[in-house]
Amino acid sequence: MLNKLFKMFKSLSSASLATLLFLGAAACQSEPPAGHKSTDPSALPYPVMEEFADLEPILHYQTDTTYVINFWATWCKPCVEELPYFEQLHSEIAGKKVKIILVSLDFKKDIPTKLLQFVRDNHIQSDVIALADGRYNDWIEKVDPEWGGAIPITLVYGPKGRVFQPEQFASYEELKTMVLGLL
Repeated sequence: MLNKLFKMFKSLSSASLATLLFLGAAACQSEPPAGHKSTDPSALPYPVMEEFADLEPILHYQTDTTYVINFWATWCKPCVEELPYFEQLHSEIAGKKVKIILVSLDFKKDIPTKLLQFVRDNHIQSDVIALADGRYNDWIEKVDPEWGGAIPITLVYGPKGRVFQPEQFASYEELKTMVLGLL
């Protein structure tokens, strides 16, 4: 077998041999093929939290900032419909002590693909965190005891209180009024 391979290589011209070696080396490179999206979480423009315990502290900060935390997913139509409200609020409150955090509950397999594409395509400026902990029944009540599990939901809290919105906002004005009420 080796003799046959040796004879085959010996009969190739130097140009053919160089081309063959180049193609072989190119095939061994560690870079993904064109069009392949990276699934390395460190390459994503947002953090991926594997467990709710990693996310939980953001629900209890005691600072002079008001936090607007929305739980959503790209596959949730009401969630996607209200996201522009959060983006509008983000741009209107620039410079105020308000922090908007969009917590994605997309399926873990979709975080580096569908979620990333959605964030890029929609030019999301608010902070995004991907929560990959699918054990919802273990942590939903830790967000708010009133939460039944459906999304979207929004939690707004700060020095002046805490408000839980268990459903989609009907309008931007509804979101803005809730947030301004806690500033």
